[in-house]
Amino acid sequence: MKLRCPNDPEHKEFVVTAMVPEIWLLNEDGDCEDAWANDRAETIADFTEAHCQECSVLVVIEEE
Repeated sequence: MKLRCPNDPEHKEFVVTAMVPEIWLLNEDGDCEDAWANDRAETIADFTEAHCQECSVLVVIEEE
């Protein structure tokens, strides 16, 4: 898979929201006091929602 900006091939940085699984240590008020990665869970990101950092257009996804 390769991401490409349809507006300008020189744009090489893209942004996507990812759901990253973490384990949180909470205090009695429910506030997070510490957190670490949960290596047993999958990080979720939908590349169809990625957009170009420079011009904000949705990326084109190309199969290699």
